[in-house]
Amino acid sequence: MTSEYRVVFFDDREIVMALIEHARTQGTKLPASKAIKLEIDRATLTAKLAFARRSTPNEAPIEFNSAALAQALIRYCKKAGIPLPVKSNKELRVMDDRVAFIVELQRAPADALVPVEYE
Repeated sequence: MTSEYRVVFFDDREIVMALIEHARTQGTKLPASKAIKLEIDRATLTAKLAFARRSTPNEAPIEFNSAALAQALIRYCKKAGIPLPVKSNKELRVMDDRVAFIVELQRAPADALVPVEYE
């Protein structure tokens, strides 16, 4: 069986956009201000998104677990036209200080219509 691997890297801006859209679709209330800081925990692949708030400057950032981060990035890929086949294994990682999806496609072996002989 042959395998194909793809790596899809995301920059911080794309991750912020994906997390904000994900929060909206999940009904999570976001502050009415702009996102000012993104933190990715390399060990757990969780994300924290801090917003600029003049009224409450020490407000805790909004946290997203690894599943929410993966869902947000899958939705982002769909919307941006980045191919992520449904029947593929997807693994979220940090590579070279960037969040990335490792996408593995496995293809069934082709049936040979012509007998192959090896000498």
